[in-house]
Amino acid sequence: MEMSEEHFVVIGNGPAGNQAALTLREKAPEDRITLITESREPSYWRRLLPDFIAGKIEEEALYVSSFNSYKSMGIKLRSGQEVVGLDLEGRELILDHKEVLNFTGLIIAVGGKPRIPEPLDVFGDLMFTLKTIGDAKVWIEKLNHVESILMIGGDLTSLALTKALLQLHKEVFFMLDENAFWPLRPNNVLFDEVGQRLVEKGVQVLKCRKLMSVTQISDHLYQIQADDQKIEIGMIGAFFGLVPDIRFLARSGLTIDRGILVDEYLNAGFEGIYATGDCAQIYHPQIRDYWVSIGHDNAVALGRIAAMNLVGERKKAEIDQECIYEVQGINVNTSWWADF
Repeated sequence: MEMSEEHFVVIGNGPAGNQAALTLREKAPEDRITLITESREPSYWRRLLPDFIAGKIEEEALYVSSFNSYKSMGIKLRSGQEVVGLDLEGRELILDHKEVLNFTGLIIAVGGKPRIPEPLDVFGDLMFTLKTIGDAKVWIEKLNHVESILMIGGDLTSLALTKALLQLHKEVFFMLDENAFWPLRPNNVLFDEVGQRLVEKGVQVLKCRKLMSVTQISDHLYQIQADDQKIEIGMIGAFFGLVPDIRFLARSGLTIDRGILVDEYLNAGFEGIYATGDCAQIYHPQIRDYWVSIGHDNAVALGRIAAMNLVGERKKAEIDQECIYEVQGINVNTSWWADF
């Protein structure tokens, strides 16, 4: 009688998903492992994208793993493919080209996508974000034609990119936004501290808080009105943090709030189903509430924990209570990967 083969599937090849796949191979050397990602590149260091834009590193230095490395480890990498549905009862994934993929264990590590608040959505097609290598290449191309950039927001990526822009000798304006200071509480002290640090670095911090209009003057020149102030700018960057990219799970049966709700072992409420990284909200027994982890190092650690638990271990995603911030009703653990 032929034994049934375990088939572990990881969705997402960011830091959490990539680490989950590597850990599964380490812990289950004989089992089948598939890694599915919308990206057409292997896993890469997203925190190094500003350095790539600044010309400090070549594209090859961004990559964590090569295509050949997955093959050599016996991990089937399915790049450029999107999961559009999950059948928990049948333990099946539905891909965007209608293929159905069976699994015995699943780790969801799809991460997040850049968020633009609804009041600014009308300007969304004029704003640039930074999440992928493709985004970075757009920044590089645009920066060849512009000398001034308006940064709106205040998340960690915006500070790292601002440093890169200054290294390129660009004129940088910054409009701090109270809705974007993820994952820290926005308050006057924080605004003053960050604003002062930006000014010390040569950034022109605008005192206004609201973007009123954007008028395109030419391909590389825009007139911005923020409150009662008008400036001309070559490019607009929007940095309001990330939101979990989990719309495809809306009718899956998983419990979803901001992200996928999981217990302290990262289990999503069904045997063999785990969620990890930025797309998960993790239960913390001491605070009796859920928290969200943000940052590369946290994602890697959680990816490993999810994989270990999928193969039968019982490891908690533990974090000191004092390291968790409460932001807009969401508890957040953050690691500062960008030091401005």
